[in-house]
Amino acid sequence: MSFIRSFDEKQTSALLSNKNTELFNLLKKDVLSGAVFPAVRKNQIYFYYEGGCLYKFSNRKFTRDKAFEKYGCENDLSPYEVAKKQVEEKFTNVAGNVKERRLLNSLYSCTFDKTQTFDTVVLDIEVNLNGNIGGGKKCDLVLYNVPSSTLMFVEGKVFSDRRVNVKRGGTPEVINQVNTYSAAIAEQHRTIIREYANHVEIINRLFGTQYPIPQKLVRRAKLLVYETPPDKTENNSYSIETITSALSADNVAFIRQNEAPSTDEIWNSLCK
Repeated sequence: MSFIRSFDEKQTSALLSNKNTELFNLLKKDVLSGAVFPAVRKNQIYFYYEGGCLYKFSNRKFTRDKAFEKYGCENDLSPYEVAKKQVEEKFTNVAGNVKERRLLNSLYSCTFDKTQTFDTVVLDIEVNLNGNIGGGKKCDLVLYNVPSSTLMFVEGKVFSDRRVNVKRGGTPEVINQVNTYSAAIAEQHRTIIREYANHVEIINRLFGTQYPIPQKLVRRAKLLVYETPPDKTENNSYSIETITSALSADNVAFIRQNEAPSTDEIWNSLCK
């Protein structure tokens, strides 16, 4: 397997055809408002909403994950709004993930909402690098700093996550996770830049953005930790020190509780 971002003319024509245009227009409206995020894959587009894949466009048609259909909601909604409510219902009840998903979701709107102007946007989410290293693992975000045409992979966590905050003497699992992403980036560095050039051309064409083609990629994956408590207990301090020592201070940003930095602030914190 390899890292591929594509969407051929047959798929594009099918997406814009009479058969699919009604649903695509609903999704596109939510994309441009920042509620839905489109992620290009290998001749597919995943439309994410509130932490889950709302629809997938593949093989010239839209499909949904059947697992979402077991989550009930009001009967007087349109099928599209029912689909959104079912995704909300599923991920509202995933213990431990709600906070992280809500904080990360808040960053997505800057990419396609033209009323907001940021130098840094979210280009991709839930990214499987599909290489020999770390296959099957998904990095949370790819940030794109437009003025410098530079990409950056970022893993997001909340401090209370057991993969971050451990007892003294333990090893936070997130260290290996981020190092695995860094190794996967090194393995496919040139391929990733080339494929995200394809990605940008696709979203520019379908969603009216005008982003330049990426030229560079930060070689190390970064870690963004939300909700870092002000009280430095023994375990808290140990976890922060261990992660910082293992990944280096240049590759980690600890965000204090109740703070929600913008994409530009995150980029500036991590691009040192």
